[in-house]
Amino acid sequence: MANNIAVHCYSEAPDGGWGWFVVLGSFLSHAFIIGSYKSFGVFFPYLQEAFGQDAAATAWVSSIMGAVLLFGSLPVGALCNVFGCRAVVMTGSLLATTGLLSSMFVTSLPVMYLTAGFITGLGFSFMYTPCITMVGRYFKRRLALANGIAMSGSGAGSFALAPVFQLLIDNYGWRGSLFIVAGVALQGCVIGALLRPIQLKADIHEKKATHIPSREANDGLIARLCGALDLSLFKMPYFTIFNIIMMFLSIGFSITFIHLVKYARTVGLEPQQAAFLSSVVGISDCVARLGYGWFSNLGLYPLLRGFVVCSVCCGLSLVFLPFAQTYPSMVVCCLFIGVFVGCLNTKITVFLVEFCGVERLASAVGIAFGVRGFSILFGPPLAGYLYDVTGNYNVSFYFAGGTVLCSSLMTSALEAHRTRNVQRQKPDMLGSEKSNEIPQSNVTADEIDFGDSKDLLIIRETSV
Repeated sequence: MANNIAVHCYSEAPDGGWGWFVVLGSFLSHAFIIGSYKSFGVFFPYLQEAFGQDAAATAWVSSIMGAVLLFGSLPVGALCNVFGCRAVVMTGSLLATTGLLSSMFVTSLPVMYLTAGFITGLGFSFMYTPCITMVGRYFKRRLALANGIAMSGSGAGSFALAPVFQLLIDNYGWRGSLFIVAGVALQGCVIGALLRPIQLKADIHEKKATHIPSREANDGLIARLCGALDLSLFKMPYFTIFNIIMMFLSIGFSITFIHLVKYARTVGLEPQQAAFLSSVVGISDCVARLGYGWFSNLGLYPLLRGFVVCSVCCGLSLVFLPFAQTYPSMVVCCLFIGVFVGCLNTKITVFLVEFCGVERLASAVGIAFGVRGFSILFGPPLAGYLYDVTGNYNVSFYFAGGTVLCSSLMTSALEAHRTRNVQRQKPDMLGSEKSNEIPQSNVTADEIDFGDSKDLLIIRETSV
């Protein structure tokens, strides 16, 4: 299917042009998909009341939705390589609409796991991953800025959708609200139309390097599946370690988004006030992504080092949240949480491009977001269980902040290892031996073929 579509071929990412419409599509995708997931905690108290279940059981609805959203990124990366990002996004829009409409008629919580959790989450995944991939393919020099603008949609969506969801529930009930949300999900077909295919010189080189005709006919199903998913990315140490870091970060993020509204209501806040806390996280997230995307492009510091600082501050904000017992103090905590969550999320695609290369970005994004699904699947139910046992959310948010702080320790070790390698090997690369192997005339780091992402990072040391 994808082979029949006319594509524009470029020697390198154009850094503009139609790429800004791709950024717009990605912004709208983030605004609805991630905004809906982060704001779905508004439905939490009503689902718990409607089905008469405890917090741990009810949390599985949002947990399954978020987990499938990320788990689905693994096969979605392969589907994008076969069918193209545009077709995958439109298919996801139809799936998400079907799941939300079906949820209106559900009378038991296990069925809600299937409709609102699995089907809707799968549709969201089909819409989400391709939009991230396309921004990475259209931009190179201004990728941090473009990615910051695109991903700021999640903050804008969280800011707008949380109070809107509460207003819809107040007027139409939670079932009627899902009907309206399903109508919005159908607009993903328009978003998909903005993702014009593009072919880069790196794609041609990658196909030549991986195309082995004599073995294709003899490959088994498992081998072909692994080839489509590009699981060889796990041979890159930096990529593997970064995925573990993101799993720890995702535990803290998911607990906050799902349980924040319920926590606020347990300390005495009104429903609209509690919902507005999600909006505070959303708007600060949005502003942070825009500002940090621009600021990080200035090259004033290594990006991994900035990632460490943001993760430490985010973890401390989550730990301090249970101490905020008044509405103003909770607003302040949520403001800091949103800022640092936004800064952290802005850099994910940038690191993946550096670790894996733009020609393998679709698979890298799919795998990276897929493995994070484990965190979102088990994190929120565990936080709900801790609430059921202790009777308050203090331990739940201590746990969330602790996992984020653990991720900062791992990122510090990664950054220190990378810096040491750069300092040790840079003199060798400037020596006479390397000068003979890599002529200095008109050869750039992007034109050198590296088999290991570590070498790529050493060459392009100013990027990360």
